[in-house]
Amino acid sequence: MARPPNLRQQRFAAEVKRILSDIIREAIEELPELSGLLVELSDVRVTADLQQVRAYLLVSPAQKQEFVVRLLNQHQKTIRYRLAQQIRNQVKVMPTVRFFADEVELRARRVEEILKNLPPPGKDENPNS
Repeated sequence: MARPPNLRQQRFAAEVKRILSDIIREAIEELPELSGLLVELSDVRVTADLQQVRAYLLVSPAQKQEFVVRLLNQHQKTIRYRLAQQIRNQVKVMPTVRFFADEVELRARRVEEILKNLPPPGKDENPNS
């Protein structure tokens, strides 16, 4: 069973999330493959030793999610370098950054969509039963 993140991990993850959000926004402007896409960094998780960062992404349209994750992982060295420029005074070893599709959020969106499409309860049904 994994330990819950300590305060240092939480603070570091929040800082990395802020910085990575800016880096991703810049990447969208620089990379023509990402133009017209909405990319959101939904969560960042950091290992206890602060050496690995897992960044979870949401992409709209959802069909492009795997493409964007793969593209950002291909540019991982550049993203890590940009991150290192801003956090080099906070850590001894620069963390590796890996991007993943945020499946939890996608499932929640699908459930919400299904619930929206459900027909309203009939007038014959008793809501108290």
